[in-house]
Amino acid sequence: MSAFKIESCFGADINVGYFDIDEILSILGIKEKVVNSKRVQSLIKLHGRKDRIVSVAMRQVAFDLLRSDLDSAFLPYDPYFTDDKLLNSRRERLYDAQERFLVLCMSIASGRSVRSLKKLNPDLNTKELRSKHARGQSLFRYFRQELNEQTREYILSYKDRMSHRSNAESVKSNVSPLAESVPLKSTVMKKEPVDTKLIPTSFDAETATALKLFQDGHALLVTQVERFRRGEQLEMLELMKFCRRLIESHTRNNFSLMAIRHIKDASTYLEQHAMGMAVLGIHFAKAMKLSRAYIEVITLGALLFDLGRFRLPMAMVTKSSKMTNAEFDLFRKHIQFGEQILQKCEGVPKAVYQMLLDHHEKIDGSGYPEGKQDQEISVYGKIAAIIDAYDAMTSEQPHKPSMGPIKAYQQMQKESGLAFDKQLLGVFLKSIGRIPVGSCVLLSNGRVGFVLTLNKEFQPSLVRQVYSMTNKAFIESSDIELNKSANLRTEVVIEKEVDPQSVGLQFINHIS
Repeated sequence: MSAFKIESCFGADINVGYFDIDEILSILGIKEKVVNSKRVQSLIKLHGRKDRIVSVAMRQVAFDLLRSDLDSAFLPYDPYFTDDKLLNSRRERLYDAQERFLVLCMSIASGRSVRSLKKLNPDLNTKELRSKHARGQSLFRYFRQELNEQTREYILSYKDRMSHRSNAESVKSNVSPLAESVPLKSTVMKKEPVDTKLIPTSFDAETATALKLFQDGHALLVTQVERFRRGEQLEMLELMKFCRRLIESHTRNNFSLMAIRHIKDASTYLEQHAMGMAVLGIHFAKAMKLSRAYIEVITLGALLFDLGRFRLPMAMVTKSSKMTNAEFDLFRKHIQFGEQILQKCEGVPKAVYQMLLDHHEKIDGSGYPEGKQDQEISVYGKIAAIIDAYDAMTSEQPHKPSMGPIKAYQQMQKESGLAFDKQLLGVFLKSIGRIPVGSCVLLSNGRVGFVLTLNKEFQPSLVRQVYSMTNKAFIESSDIELNKSANLRTEVVIEKEVDPQSVGLQFINHIS
């Protein structure tokens, strides 16, 4: 716990012309504690004192140390306060100290000097910041979120660079159940040269790329289905190349692919379900902090483990009513059909077979085809079961509409430990957030929109507004970032979930 006291900021010279985190921490009197923290020291040993990631970590640790002070009560905003007059009373001195403290926190969060902040916003004040505690809002969380948003792209780029440096041995020590199953020397898993300069992109820019990716993926799957119907092998290298393209897109901006996953035409559900599961497989594997080789094999398995359904009668695939018992018995055979398809191919990783054979098994033993229980189910089968269920629940299918991401999240949570592995499901649900990408929500400004991105706390960040609940009318699409400094005076928040069908909305019409 820091011994910092806000009163120590009284009269401090904060109006410097350039951003220097060391100088700011010195003013606050916490530089030594920040620099000597375990997080900062480990990064200094790894990269050196001057690396940018060290500065980012110092900013994060600073807010951690200042948390109790940030979440305490502040004096009400005084529009007549100036720091150029003699401050005689204790209250005036405390107000001055708080003012300088809050402005320094703005500087830390934004990565800009105080002088730069005032130049960008001549009316800069602390009115909204001072009122947050009274409204039950955390000023610490606000500043940490601001910092996360400001450094997000750099952190993503840094994590990607570091993931390429990690070796397979470190992954084995962290995820031992997976390490036993992944055939790193498989011919399919030969690595192509890795582009370490994957630059993060904006949501809209990557969405255009992701749309083209899904078109290419659909064409590729159609070709593969034609091949196995002719008795030919799948083109495993082509399929692996496509998986790598998906992984690269997800690395640049994971939210674009997670949004595009919702574009599903019920008439081509199987192809789009396969690609949707591949995207979720990437997202899940990254949430488990697996290396590139493991991400690739999970993505490939997710793309292929339901291929056996293409051998079912088309009338059953497109049926809009509930299956009869006889039809369900036939449906179960899609696992056997899928195994037959893979057995004709060379170099298929064992993990892909495990995803295929176990994706309908359940922890409580009520699944099929073997009725396996908990530890009898492979870890890859447990992963496949989770992504299969979530994609199915959030998809438009011939026999049922999407239940929506929020209800799907809640439904899967209810089945934790019954249908799904509790620990793995916890990782997956955390990674998609309680209000996942694609959720339809009502905002406090009276508009309805769809969640496009999440912040580092897995809370909605960017929302696309498409409908006015006040006027009961569609509006021109516009994106709003929640809890941003630009919205301090009129902070917009999510009020509740909305059934998009109740107002004639479909996410797929508003993604691109």
